[in-house]
Amino acid sequence: MKHLSKRILAAALLTAGTTYASSHREALAVLNEPCADNTDTYAWVSPKSHDKLYLVMNFNPLHEPGQGNQGLRACNGYRYEFHIGKGTSLKDRIVYRVEFTNNIPLAKAPGPNDPLGGGNELLWQITGGTETMTVTRVAGSDFQTEGDVVLAKDVNVLPNNHGPQTDRLVYKLGAFQGYDSGNASSRDTGLYNQDFVDTYIQKLSNGGRVIAGQFDDPYQLDEKGIFDLVNLGASDLGGIPGARKAPIRDVFTGFNIFSIALEIPMADVFPQGIPHDGVGLATSTDSLLRVWSSISRQATQTVDASNIITGYKGSGNYVQVGRNALPLFNAGLVGTQRQTQYLRSNPMTDVSNFGNDILYPVLVRDADALGIYKALGVPASAITTLRGPRLDIINVINLGRPIPIADGSTGDVITIDAALDSQFPNGRMIGGGTSPNRNQVNVNSVLISLIVAGDPAAGLAKGVEVNDKDYLNRFPFLAPAHQGLFQGHGGTNTPTTPVIPNPF
Repeated sequence: MKHLSKRILAAALLTAGTTYASSHREALAVLNEPCADNTDTYAWVSPKSHDKLYLVMNFNPLHEPGQGNQGLRACNGYRYEFHIGKGTSLKDRIVYRVEFTNNIPLAKAPGPNDPLGGGNELLWQITGGTETMTVTRVAGSDFQTEGDVVLAKDVNVLPNNHGPQTDRLVYKLGAFQGYDSGNASSRDTGLYNQDFVDTYIQKLSNGGRVIAGQFDDPYQLDEKGIFDLVNLGASDLGGIPGARKAPIRDVFTGFNIFSIALEIPMADVFPQGIPHDGVGLATSTDSLLRVWSSISRQATQTVDASNIITGYKGSGNYVQVGRNALPLFNAGLVGTQRQTQYLRSNPMTDVSNFGNDILYPVLVRDADALGIYKALGVPASAITTLRGPRLDIINVINLGRPIPIADGSTGDVITIDAALDSQFPNGRMIGGGTSPNRNQVNVNSVLISLIVAGDPAAGLAKGVEVNDKDYLNRFPFLAPAHQGLFQGHGGTNTPTTPVIPNPF
């Protein structure tokens, strides 16, 4: 595979969007349960020192900043968990759990002289409602014998970036002046900034930190083209004449998402220190971490009008309803009829359940049907090779280490060699690129190059490579949320009859 011609490599660009984007509403089941829709998982070690493990989970995606009178809030009744295996095993060795609780002050029926606040208000932020979270290291962790350990209890969640009046009246970031003042700054000038966000970074009892709330969605993708049956731009297809001429745009620009970011001391993960720290051993697996995220809720959800937050009462055991690790494993490799099975299953059984989806990538067949290979002059023998079996894909995901291709060892996890600086596919980090709005690695390019060229460094499928906001160069790395009032996707709707632009 490493000796394919440049023209064959160009064929990789076909699947730039569909194969490895982000898992936004990827499966039929999550359409009915956005709180269970985890889109991206990030996991990496701090550069050079390797003394911290960073874990980020994004969920409840595609939120227009100004949408809805309740905004985007934490999801009550769900367990959001980071799972960490070690070495060749995907078995949980450490699990960090985050659970959210929203409360709202109750009030009697409205009267003529009521003060501001309470449950009769129309907007959540002025009710006095609270959002808190509890972070737990789950019993069964490597060095833990005392049962579950609560690392932070009922600490505040970062509130939403609604706009200037909320900044002043609710967040107390400045003096409020009403309409009667003749001064419009309380309606025109936002005060929600990074300093405010930082006040919601909470300490953990193990020496780590956590923050959760609404942030800018850190992913980029030309998803409009993808959903028109892989109608990608010419620049992602080697400039072939038959490709769409319209520009490639990031569909996630202006959208917010809910994020959980953890900073974990490495002593919590490797109590005896990282084996051979700073030295990569190609035949060793003792410094490997195998990370994935999951979302669970109680099995039975009963309509309950007395629960004014969710409207439901949960009962029964907790069951998994969502999971994520590698970018778009479920949406780009697993067939539609098995995507819900993926969400409900464990990486421990991925080889049995989804092994053929990796060995024989369906998108190679799709590329052939769309005429991409013919346009590029790719010979039939090369297409046959690309169709599989593709053990090279599994080998790269497993970092070339001696990991059995078997249930319990190979699956949809992010594998990290904690002894080395992280660079995808050895971990996945936010930011760290050549400019503040770029990621360290274009995961689309790495994975597409792997799938269609057998070489993750081939540099194919660049697509959209910049975020709509700058990332931070320190924890929590995520860019602040877009403001509900002046940012996002809202417009004037003029003209009201849409005109499809001429791409030429």
